[in-house]
Amino acid sequence: MRLLIISDIHANPFALKAIEKQETWDEIYCCGDLVDYGPFPMQVIDWCREREVKCVLGNHDAYVLSLTEEDCVMAKNTKRWKWAHDNYQQLTDNAKKYLRSLPLSLSFQADGIDYQMQHQYDQAYGTIESLEQFQTFWMDKTDCSRERRLLFGHSHRRCVHMLDDHLLWLNPGSVSYRRPDDHDKRAHYMLIDDTHICFKSVSYDRSPLLAKAQEYLDSDAMLETDLQDAFFFFGDAPTTRSPLSMWKKQV
Repeated sequence: MRLLIISDIHANPFALKAIEKQETWDEIYCCGDLVDYGPFPMQVIDWCREREVKCVLGNHDAYVLSLTEEDCVMAKNTKRWKWAHDNYQQLTDNAKKYLRSLPLSLSFQADGIDYQMQHQYDQAYGTIESLEQFQTFWMDKTDCSRERRLLFGHSHRRCVHMLDDHLLWLNPGSVSYRRPDDHDKRAHYMLIDDTHICFKSVSYDRSPLLAKAQEYLDSDAMLETDLQDAFFFFGDAPTTRSPLSMWKKQV
C-alpha cells in the first residue's frame, strides 16, 4: 500500500496541489493543522474532504474553532487581527462541523504495521525519547504486539526516531512552512510505500499566499508578527521578524 502522509497544511492549498501533481497514493493521512497561518482555509478543507483524507485535529484547528464573532470584532477594534480570525470568518458552518468531527487520535493498519496518529505528543513541543514513553503512550490507546509506528505533526520538522527495531515515531514535516531556522520553502511530506519510509519535498507557487499577506500589510489590518511570519514563509524575508517596512508600499 502507498500512503501519503502530510501535516501542518495551514490554509495553503497550493502546496497540496503541487504534491498532487507529483505523487500517486492509495490513502492520505494528515497529522492535523489544516487551518490558520495561511489565507485559504476553505480550499484546504475542500481538498481534504474531496480526497477522503483521514485527519486528526491540530491545535491550530482547535484554536480557530474556539473563536467567536465577538472575538473577531474585538480583534479588529484593538488591532490584534490574526490569520486565525481571517480563517474563522471564511469558514462555512459545514466546514466548522467538519473540523469539529476530526478525532484527536486515529489508529489504522497498513501492510502488517500498526499506526497511531496524533497531532502532538504533549501541550508543547515534547517528543517521545524513551522506550517506556513509547509503550505508555501506545498503551493508552490499544495493546498490540506487532510492529508499531507513531505519526506526529506539530513541530514542522521531518524526523524518524527509532526507539527499537520495530518501534518508530515519524513526523512528515510541514506542507506549508518551516521553523525560523529552516529556510527551505518547499512543501515537505512523507510517502510510506509497502512499509518503506521516504521523505519528499516539492516546490510550489507561493505568490498567491504572499499577495494576500501584502494586501493585509497595505491596509495595515493584521497583527505585525503574523505578517512577519507570512513574509518569511511565503516570501523571501531573511527572518521571521524582518521589518515590514521592506515590503510596505509607499502611498
